[in-house]
Amino acid sequence: MSAIKDVALFLYGFDVSFNVNRYINFKNASLGPELTATLNVGNYTATEYMAAIKAAMELVDGVNTYTVTLNRSINGNTENRMTISTSGSFLSILFGTGTSAANSPATLIGFISTDHVGFTSYTGTFSSGTILIPSLMPYTYNYLGPENFTMKDGVKNISSSGIKETLVFADQRFFEGEWKYIANFGISTELTQWQALVDYMTRQLSFEFTRSINENPNLYEQCTLEKTPQDSNGMGHQFKQMMGEGLYRFYTTGPLTFRVKPI
Repeated sequence: MSAIKDVALFLYGFDVSFNVNRYINFKNASLGPELTATLNVGNYTATEYMAAIKAAMELVDGVNTYTVTLNRSINGNTENRMTISTSGSFLSILFGTGTSAANSPATLIGFISTDHVGFTSYTGTFSSGTILIPSLMPYTYNYLGPENFTMKDGVKNISSSGIKETLVFADQRFFEGEWKYIANFGISTELTQWQALVDYMTRQLSFEFTRSINENPNLYEQCTLEKTPQDSNGMGHQFKQMMGEGLYRFYTTGPLTFRVKPI
């Protein structure tokens, strides 16, 4: 793996639960009826989640087209703020007074739980989902990208005459990363943030990974955790203290392997 003089970003937590955060009440006309977009229960990446919002709103609208985007830039503290727009001339999102406002995803997608009226496009006040941006010094982040780590999903047969035949179904793409010098000082530490992320990943839930937030924040992978040093199925993990370097307050993830989700 090669070292990268930049920091990565993990974005996760886009989970829809029954009667918790699956309803978006909105209007597409000033005097029109309240419409309710219903999201399917499940685990999503941010990209999948935005597509689900778009599909759910268009399903009940039937006239207008909706666009849901994410500002992935870190400039001005606007990273991962979500925007919902309509092709129509009117849009009110009723996160405050809607019939199902108490069960909306407003908080998850960074919106304040009030009605959003007067415009045809609205952007959240806060970052959507949960973000982990590791605090890393140079040469503490090792990375091997999916362009250099592929496998074929298929079958191979060698006949009695020695002829090899293969049938390839799909390309499987992976990447690897290792993070060091994860600090454990105070109450809410970088280590506790990592522990929350790893707990999420070892449950085999999907998330997004941006390899370099400064060089190209729009280059990201949708993925799941594939393997850790402790579990070849990616369902267990142990942080290691960097005792060999005399750094008992710092930890390392060890090499982690991630599977890129097919698009």
